[in-house]
Amino acid sequence: MAEFRMRSFFRRKATSLCPRRLFVVSALSATLLHAGCSPTGAAQQTLVSASMVNFLSAEQLQAKASPGAELIFAQLKLSRALGKNDGNAILESAGTLLSLARGQNAGTVSPALMDASIWLLSHEQGESAWELVEKASALFPEDLPLAALRADLLIQSEKTEEALALLEGFARRHPGDAKAQAELALALMRGGQPQKAMSVFTSIPEDKLTPQIRFAYAQSLSAERRFADAEKQLRLAVKADEDFSEAWQLLALTLEDLGRPQEARDIYASLLDKNPHNRSARIFLLRHYLLKDELDRAANVVGDSAEPLRFAVAAFTVLMEEKQVGKAEKFLTLLEKIPDMPGAVYFYHAALLFESSVEPERILPLLDRVPDDCEEYDKAMRMKVQLLFDLKRFPETLEAVEIVHRLNPGDLQPLTLKGELLVRLKRFDEADATLRKALEGYPDNEGLNFQYAQLQEFRGDRETAMRLMEKVIERFPNNAMALNFVGYNLADSGRELDRALELVQKAAELEPNADFIIDSLAWACFRLGRIEEAWAHIQRAVQLSRQSGSEDPTMLEHFGDIAHTQGDDKGARLAYEASLEIFLKHNLKDDAERIRNKLKKL
Repeated sequence: MAEFRMRSFFRRKATSLCPRRLFVVSALSATLLHAGCSPTGAAQQTLVSASMVNFLSAEQLQAKASPGAELIFAQLKLSRALGKNDGNAILESAGTLLSLARGQNAGTVSPALMDASIWLLSHEQGESAWELVEKASALFPEDLPLAALRADLLIQSEKTEEALALLEGFARRHPGDAKAQAELALALMRGGQPQKAMSVFTSIPEDKLTPQIRFAYAQSLSAERRFADAEKQLRLAVKADEDFSEAWQLLALTLEDLGRPQEARDIYASLLDKNPHNRSARIFLLRHYLLKDELDRAANVVGDSAEPLRFAVAAFTVLMEEKQVGKAEKFLTLLEKIPDMPGAVYFYHAALLFESSVEPERILPLLDRVPDDCEEYDKAMRMKVQLLFDLKRFPETLEAVEIVHRLNPGDLQPLTLKGELLVRLKRFDEADATLRKALEGYPDNEGLNFQYAQLQEFRGDRETAMRLMEKVIERFPNNAMALNFVGYNLADSGRELDRALELVQKAAELEPNADFIIDSLAWACFRLGRIEEAWAHIQRAVQLSRQSGSEDPTMLEHFGDIAHTQGDDKGARLAYEASLEIFLKHNLKDDAERIRNKLKKL
């Protein structure tokens, strides 16, 4: 009967999707307005090629350096650290650069410090980024990009007034600096003061409106849904700078908002013709084709890229955000026909069907086509485990779990699930060895200790199971499953009935809606002769069981016993017959014979 009280350790986890909107006003507006600044701006300021660092040691560089070369060397080290995504080296190099920067020109040093700060922000090291920006701003208080970045961080920290005061002060000190005015206007927009922002933008003389400032102005106009005015500024920006791709992209988006999608598409296509590596233009063009139901063209946009999987995932995300599941499946099917398309696309097709609750038999062949050398293989195998488990195809599930375990040798979940599967397959010795191995690595894991103790009951060694469960309760006094196990078995054997009731009562307090625990509570009360309480509890247990869709023949047998004691022989007969049917279905002959005898006595 123990197998009917088994509860799976494996649970389905929802897949999260990325947001659809692919263009937002830059959170770090300083990087848009700083002329020539890029994420590798620091390296562009150096006098020695950054590639030299790859084959010249620090000692060689210092030996060759002129007396003022320490600053250049610090920039090179920072550039190399950024290229390697080495957080510790970035912090160390930035600190060295700060110590050498006093008295230097801001344009020589601040781009590198900003690059370091932005890297730290993007890698969830906000506190270190803030400290670096503060120190750099103290050294270069009149550097606009640094001031704008500092203001942005203040706004993100909900210190909007302080940020605005910072930029207003900067603008007052530099009344002729149109870029400073534009930064202030953008901050006002982000701070929820659009009218003031527009007033600042319109105060900038026409001859001071550079393409970058017009771009910033257009962002603010778009945010206010003044699309026609935004188009005007963007047209002027790209007329002055035909290679300003960000302005072209915002212009295309603005044209979409103005109901002119064909013009927008032409811009995206033109940008891609000029630069096939323009990811933003490719994504926008892809989205355009998808939403216009031009799936063949969208597939070509993906297939023609150097990163087809990246754009396949982007397309998948767009369609899912638009809740167009059927179109998404059709599109993924088209992608699968493209030569040399990465096999990971089959995983996304499977994930789509999985989230749409499609029958598993349609999903499993797709998972089998996911190659074992792609990043999605682990996720594909985990999904396969879930589907096979739900289908009760336990031998195949075990094979898939073995793969997941090999891919994740330090992950406990595959081991615990492997143990559960071996129990279901009645391969108890293998289950024991698997769980023992898991306990060696995770001796203090509560669930694992419970699972190993429960295994002994499945092996038919209830005495050992009870002893181990008592240890689980001793170590983890709020483990409802262990409390229920010991309490139920004490009650069922007629031993320590007062303690049995105490244990299952505590378990019920911890898990008040667990049908099998309420059943144990009913049984403990029944054994103590508290029939009315037992009757109330068993009725609730059966009701909870029906709601969860579970079938527990032991619970139905208890219902029959308590109903018979209550004088409700009709209810008892119905419960016994339902219990007998389930025992027979699972070929549990001894249990079935016991129920037949009870039916004869009614």
